[in-house]
Amino acid sequence: MSLSARLAIESPWITTDVVNITVLPYLAVRYGVDNVPTTVVNGKKACVGVLAEDEFVQEIVACGLR
Repeated sequence: MSLSARLAIESPWITTDVVNITVLPYLAVRYGVDNVPTTVVNGKKACVGVLAEDEFVQEIVACGLR
């Protein structure tokens, strides 16, 4: 199970969707996704690539506070 899914299970304030950009390419264009994995928070690109759990959580929290 992905970390984003685990965060969504733990918090009612977080939802997560995993999108295959080959199936829904318009979402890749909308959010400027050119590498995977890419994490988008509140409509803005938060991070690209695989991060350690603590780094990922920090990025998600920082995006939610902006």
